[in-house]
Amino acid sequence: MKIRVLTAGAVITTAAVAAASVAGAVPGIGAVTYAASAAGMPAAPAAANMAAAPSVRVPGMRIRVVNLRRQFAQALARKRVAAGLRAGVVPTMTGRGTASARAVAKAAAAPAAPAAASAKSCTEPNCDVSRHGGAVQHAPHVYLVLWGPEWSSGLGQSVAAYLAGFYEGLGQTSHDSWSQVISQYADATGKGAAFGAPVLDSGDRIVNDTSTPPDPVTPGDLAAEALAMAAKFGITDTADAQVVIASQSGTCFSDGFAGNGGNCAPAPQGSGYCGWHSVAKTSQGNSAYLPYINLPWQLDAGYACGANFVNAGSAGLFDGWSLVGGHEYAETVSDPNPDTGYIDLGDLNGSGGEIGDKCVWGGVPFGVSDPYGDVTLSTGTFAMQSLWSNAAGRCVMTTSPKLYVPAPATQKSVLGRPVSLQLRAVTNTGAQSYEATGLPPGLSVNASTGKVTGKPSVTAGTFRPRIRVSDYAKTVTVVFTWFVSSAAGAVKGYGAKCVDDSGGRTGNGNKIDIWSCTGKAPQRITFMANRELQVAGKCITGGMTAFLEPCRDAPDQAWTRRANGEYVLAASGKCLTDPSNSTANGTRLTLTTCENTASQHWSLP
Repeated sequence: MKIRVLTAGAVITTAAVAAASVAGAVPGIGAVTYAASAAGMPAAPAAANMAAAPSVRVPGMRIRVVNLRRQFAQALARKRVAAGLRAGVVPTMTGRGTASARAVAKAAAAPAAPAAASAKSCTEPNCDVSRHGGAVQHAPHVYLVLWGPEWSSGLGQSVAAYLAGFYEGLGQTSHDSWSQVISQYADATGKGAAFGAPVLDSGDRIVNDTSTPPDPVTPGDLAAEALAMAAKFGITDTADAQVVIASQSGTCFSDGFAGNGGNCAPAPQGSGYCGWHSVAKTSQGNSAYLPYINLPWQLDAGYACGANFVNAGSAGLFDGWSLVGGHEYAETVSDPNPDTGYIDLGDLNGSGGEIGDKCVWGGVPFGVSDPYGDVTLSTGTFAMQSLWSNAAGRCVMTTSPKLYVPAPATQKSVLGRPVSLQLRAVTNTGAQSYEATGLPPGLSVNASTGKVTGKPSVTAGTFRPRIRVSDYAKTVTVVFTWFVSSAAGAVKGYGAKCVDDSGGRTGNGNKIDIWSCTGKAPQRITFMANRELQVAGKCITGGMTAFLEPCRDAPDQAWTRRANGEYVLAASGKCLTDPSNSTANGTRLTLTTCENTASQHWSLP
């Protein structure tokens, strides 16, 4: 399928896309849509910002250099290439989807009768994919073709390393549970794709064809290049192969790449693509085919093809290469000879129907609530989209979902002062959602980023927030403590009398009593974020009675204020008490067993 670009439409809100307001995808037949500005094609990221490429590990990477200009021309002249192109390569936009002649793919390999529709009811695009008579790839292996002379230096080298690391990391089951989502899709043999080794051998399956791509590149040119490369690689098991053709920057395409612009004919508004996969017929027989992927220079499309879709800044500049490259790789495994493999033919005018299409760009605006995010492979960390899973009935990032959320440390804040707390989720499932209860009044959590912000208001005290972090697979709840200190003020108890530093004296051991409220310094008490009750520059300390001492941030000076108004001392678990409900000025306060009585109920300062 083509991956269409992100088109203007319903807005996708992601923290990762800082430089562009990414609009809702309008995926058509195999295409990933792009983020077009109102003025048209968005600008590419500044070259200076591209210098810091994402780090990948590609030990032993070897790129064979060839120039196939002559062979390419000869192949076209002899018309040996018949591209079994994915229907929709040159889409005509009709409403939100695409309409195109699908007969080309049907003629390339006549499929058997479609599998019976699932008995369960569903609403598109949330319907399962089904097999349409063809095979899937059982042992996928990728061959990477870097087309053009500009891959050997500068940014080309960085992108080549990124792609090599990405495809070499896929298939290694010790790290890659994303690819294993595809294994559920079996063909007539009863088997699906098996993984365990890298799908790309970076020491043997990368070629730089230094011939300059035609201007413009046609689908037939790409099929010819794939077949010529297959000969160079010596590919014999073509049905399990994927020839990924990555074209150098500035390459123009006749069929509407989103990056067509500048010296290239621009793609029709709303119909540009980021990549697609198809098959070329081989000379091994009428039914033999070679799957290949058209992966144009993604950065020519700027943010249109996923740059910074998951990660911000320089860390996300190459996001589109793995988002688009991974999308087409997964669809080539499950539908190597379109549309004879797995596809939802009822979804063709919606997302596009293949397992990547249903989940592309976060599923907007087609209603599929699916994750995307970073996936850590053995070779590095890469931005990835989810894949449709019949087994789960939704888009998933992994066959082994994990979500761990460490509880934040105890928080200490002051009334009226801004706070910022970023919750962290360790996950392999993509996007999460956050909701909170019990936060100090005035604070809230961002539902998509997990950041708590605001200013504590209304009251000081000890709070026990509960924050639920959810992904498509599970929910984790973290509970922690949040202390909020107050401004200085009166603490009122039984009979509307105030807690008082007796006589306003500041000597160590001076008693804490009750007195008629005056609003003066001996009664201006601050409940601190570390749970101290401070007055006159010292702390109310608890033992058998309450008295004044220098502040030591110690358990006998740490108070927890309960919702019922009790002040509980950490050192003893006893409550600040007005003995016998006295209202007599000068009555010394004591520490007694908490009983939730009027003599133990106090207001906040």
